[in-house]
Amino acid sequence: MSYRIKSPMRLLILPLIVAASSLFAQTREPDAKPSKEVVQYMDRFQQIIKKNSLFADSIDWGQLRNEVQEKVQGLATVEECKPVIDHILLTLRNAGDKHSFFMPKEKAANWTSSSYEGKQAESRYLGNGIGYIKVPELVSMNASAGQTFSHGIRSQLEALETQNKITGWVVDLRHNTGGNMHPMINGLQALIGEGTYGYFILPRHKYKKERPLRSWSGKEKEQRAAEAATTQRRVAVLIDSLTGSSGEMVAIALKGLGNAKFFGQPSAGYTTTNQNFKLSDGAYLFLATGYMADKNRNPYLNGIAPDVVVEHSPDAAQDKTIEAARRWLLEPK
Repeated sequence: MSYRIKSPMRLLILPLIVAASSLFAQTREPDAKPSKEVVQYMDRFQQIIKKNSLFADSIDWGQLRNEVQEKVQGLATVEECKPVIDHILLTLRNAGDKHSFFMPKEKAANWTSSSYEGKQAESRYLGNGIGYIKVPELVSMNASAGQTFSHGIRSQLEALETQNKITGWVVDLRHNTGGNMHPMINGLQALIGEGTYGYFILPRHKYKKERPLRSWSGKEKEQRAAEAATTQRRVAVLIDSLTGSSGEMVAIALKGLGNAKFFGQPSAGYTTTNQNFKLSDGAYLFLATGYMADKNRNPYLNGIAPDVVVEHSPDAAQDKTIEAARRWLLEPK
């Protein structure tokens, strides 16, 4: 049975809640042997984790293999393997991995659909030369949806630049729970700049243990010069406990800038990099295979701490985090 592994780190997302095995009813004979299809599927699932997981060395593989063999008894189809997969992922969680997850084929089909209807970026002028852009999560793997999302960010930044004399930016990543990081970063390229913006650190890979992440605009030289000027302006980055996964990756891309300062609450701590592995039935295993470092090679293993901690403001109250960012942006350089 063949399995196709897609290119690593195409998509970083927050883990789904592992459903309790008892919720999945099965028709099986406990003493019967599992089908060949089930055995191959579960063997390959474990092999992928053992070879690639950042936490593989923290797992007792002999014990896990015995537990899996017991749980697959009587299973005839791959669809019946979900409780066993849940058990393996729970073992990973107990080993310290809170980011890896399994995506069933039905869910995967939705994630690649071109009919994405999620949130788009929002922007406004805050006065006193300060532009504001809020970047939400992007839960789509579809290229067209990603381009639309990225273009929306770019066009709003350009519009604010055209209509106002911008001297500083607020990039709001609060409640950005992740998804596809690349359209987010591409959209913010005018602030992040060109070239290397971060690194994936892959401890278990024999080759490319440090993989640079680069951003190139493809624009004309005059436009590139304008973007380079933009990156010299101060950037206030807002994060909170719901800034996670790809949202954190975007924050790390901004973290390496010498003109950026972070405000709010510590991020969620899903800063491992997820490589996606497509399985034979069309499902995906998103597996934590490394972690992220900023452009200065500073690693982030347990999330991002703000430079200025700001108490969370109720929705109806004045946004203290934006106000703290505004005060810093208006300070003399």
